[in-house]
Amino acid sequence: MRPNRLKLRLVALALLLILAACSGPAVSSTEPGTKQANHAKTATPGVPTMQPGSRAARPIPRPSFIPERLVIPAIGINALIESVGVRSDGGLATPTRNPWDDVGWYGLGPHPGERGSAVIDGHLDRPGGYPAIFWRLRDIQVGTYIQVINSTGQTLHFRVSRIAYYTPDQAPLQDIFGNLGGTYLNLITCAGDWIPDQHQTTLRLVVYAIFV
Repeated sequence: MRPNRLKLRLVALALLLILAACSGPAVSSTEPGTKQANHAKTATPGVPTMQPGSRAARPIPRPSFIPERLVIPAIGINALIESVGVRSDGGLATPTRNPWDDVGWYGLGPHPGERGSAVIDGHLDRPGGYPAIFWRLRDIQVGTYIQVINSTGQTLHFRVSRIAYYTPDQAPLQDIFGNLGGTYLNLITCAGDWIPDQHQTTLRLVVYAIFV
């Protein structure tokens, strides 16, 4: 097995918690079979929030395209990008500077524009159930264009190729994090109903986009 493929598979395993649990309730998505949930706590994009004292793996700087802003004009998203790594418990660290308005790029994986799957996640809603940055991600459509911009204004363009909803135990981690068949950008957030006794939502929304 090639070292880079092995690394990606190990990363996918370590990132299981990204798609395994949300730490707060979320408004249900618009796909059939879901209902609107009550809001009492905070929804996350399918990963545990950073706990005090926890230590996250830090992304290793590389001389590549460093994403600074995610822009999706069709659904009104214009967000600063924070580079995040993996917590000591295996979950993806979430944005900390502006948790509800920023998005988190998994800086230990491919950079946007590199071969492989660059992954960005964001919160669906915030305390009290008010919209967070990826509130309208469920409104995106196949063919929508996504822009990723760096500090010099260089812009990469991606086009949405597929939209999928998964239950936590059916999310195809290799497809989301380890697809080396092209140059991709995948966006993740919570969806479905909030399950209080499980502290997670029933579904995860993954938006797949390809470099154009």
